[in-house]
Amino acid sequence: MSKKKHPVNQVAIDFKLQNRTLLHLGQIAAQREGERLFQGLLEGEWLLEPAGEAADVSSGQEIIRQLGRRLAYPETVKVAQLHNIESDFIGFSALYQDKGWVFINARVEEYERHYYTCLLTASLGLYMGYSQSETLCQRSEKLVNDAFLPETEVKSFFHRGITKISPSLAMDIADFFRMPFTVILKRALALEVISDEQYRSFMTVKPEHPVKSRPLFVSKSGQLEGDFDDEQWIGGGF
Repeated sequence: MSKKKHPVNQVAIDFKLQNRTLLHLGQIAAQREGERLFQGLLEGEWLLEPAGEAADVSSGQEIIRQLGRRLAYPETVKVAQLHNIESDFIGFSALYQDKGWVFINARVEEYERHYYTCLLTASLGLYMGYSQSETLCQRSEKLVNDAFLPETEVKSFFHRGITKISPSLAMDIADFFRMPFTVILKRALALEVISDEQYRSFMTVKPEHPVKSRPLFVSKSGQLEGDFDDEQWIGGGF
């Protein structure tokens, strides 16, 4: 019988996994909600299958590939985006039925959801070496930063001479990395690409896509129409 080939970056685990949570994100209330959800799953109060009722379930293999380190992940890693749960819940990683699971709030903003999913997936490959949740979180953050926020690319967007970042530029930076702008700033500060003062200033910027102007056209009356409200034309013009 041929030896089973495991995915790239994945080391085989040859023993039965105990059902348990590994890393919770968020404050105490969010962590308690995560434990409550997991206990409910163990007791059959809700089901992961069929997908789509309580959660949308997908594979975590692409994130494992992108993280780029050969670690002792469970043979199967799944991501469950949970519906109809408390808004303060963020997510957690867990071992369940000999699989690695990432449970995430489906209502979390897209880039935050992506970041948290990557972080929790990383914890599934690192937990065997880090028994303390704080250390596990720190090591998972480092792995995600190295893989998704490489130093050379972060440095291409920031330098000490920048005094202002517009909301649209902040959105462009977030779009490039597919990560929350605040997480990118934290990475830039850790790399000493920006100063504490810049960090505090840029953290107040809310990323926004620029508002697209409606096209202007000339009506039958010969008047420009489009982006201008009628009130702007009362009493004169340009």
